[in-house]
Amino acid sequence: MQPPSAEAPASRWTAPAWAALGAAVLISGAWALAADVEAWNAIWYIPAWYGYLILLDAFLLQRRGRSFITHRRRELAAMLFWSTPFWFLFEAYNLRLENWFYVFALRSPESRLAMAWIAFATVLPACFMHTELLRPVRWFDSLQCRRVPITDRLKWGLLLLGLLLSALPLLWPRYFFWTIWGGPLVIADLANYRLGAPSLLSDLESGRPARLARLLVGGFLAGAVWEGLNYWARCKWIYTVPGFEDLKLFEMPILGFLGFPLLALEAFAVYTLVCHFLREGRSWEVDDRRQQRPRASLRLATAGLLAVGSSLIVHAAMEARTIHSLRPLLSELAALDESSRLRLGEIGITTAEKLHRAIASQGAPALGLRSGVDPGRLQSAASQAALALHKGMGAAAAELLQSAGIADVSDLVDKDPAKLESALRAAAARHDRTPPRLGQIKVWVRAASADGRPKR
Repeated sequence: MQPPSAEAPASRWTAPAWAALGAAVLISGAWALAADVEAWNAIWYIPAWYGYLILLDAFLLQRRGRSFITHRRRELAAMLFWSTPFWFLFEAYNLRLENWFYVFALRSPESRLAMAWIAFATVLPACFMHTELLRPVRWFDSLQCRRVPITDRLKWGLLLLGLLLSALPLLWPRYFFWTIWGGPLVIADLANYRLGAPSLLSDLESGRPARLARLLVGGFLAGAVWEGLNYWARCKWIYTVPGFEDLKLFEMPILGFLGFPLLALEAFAVYTLVCHFLREGRSWEVDDRRQQRPRASLRLATAGLLAVGSSLIVHAAMEARTIHSLRPLLSELAALDESSRLRLGEIGITTAEKLHRAIASQGAPALGLRSGVDPGRLQSAASQAALALHKGMGAAAAELLQSAGIADVSDLVDKDPAKLESALRAAAARHDRTPPRLGQIKVWVRAASADGRPKR
């Protein structure tokens, strides 16, 4: 990334309108999540990330006197667009790897697609904004290393390495899932080097690893925020990486955080290559006012259509393989008939979360008196609600568990996941359902506690 311009940084905090907007968006999302506002509680990730990024951009303006919103609006818009197909590349890999899955998705396919596109659009801005955040610190400005001679033999070796790293996770996903964070990086950066575009290889060739270091640290910072915001979300992802299920921070296996620095390198290499190809060699790393305004072209239109089309294909496959549960509704709890749901709605209990909390705090008899619903019916519905809420299981999987003899969350404690998988396969066959995967069952069992409380 280019050195900062000579423009003087702001000497004190300025509170531009978008900083107030960012705070408002972030706070409104947190309120909807905490207050359990039906439907809105499932999209926490969007106001959380966009509000946070707007605030981060305002902080960049205060620190450097320039930011993406003030100086690079067109580039920011391009990043938001290309970020989504960039991330869908890894979602395509995950169809084979099955290393993470999504829970409590929105109810309609159209809303799920919209949320995915809007959420994934934050990947490139998050990586690059956190990288820019490190510039004022100047820790890396004087970094030097021994110059790496980029010989033809090294270039051919890197090409073969990149192809190998890209293919291995598809051939042996259990052992080489981690190489998806290296294959596209090596191939894209090698292409940038050969085309004369900015590249990490050219930085190493000149003995200047500052950009590499900033991207690594910036990617790690972005990853920490990603996982922290995801942990509290309703609609979120959960990891089931083989061999790494036990030691986690938030939902991420501890060693998985090492993937975020590599993701930032990959983001830089791939986005640089895309921009070089579409902008006739012009770099994306300078302010908008120092660039020519982008012109519409057949190349740009074709690339955009291919990006959108491939993303839609991957998302269609995710619908069947990666999105494992929908946001649970009271109407999906078998113990509640329509009359019971109407009575509960009259006292403000409109979601599975609210029903579970009301039973936990008041007890079924007291809630029965308030609502006029039979306490036994309420207790049965609350048990299914607790299962449905546990680690994003969903109502369909909760009903399947109950048909296999798991009455509530406490019954999952110390269960053998493999034996439970066998029982659920039999139950699914009886009810013509799709059984959960072993990785999901392991998540449910590990999170279960004897008090029967569902874990987010």
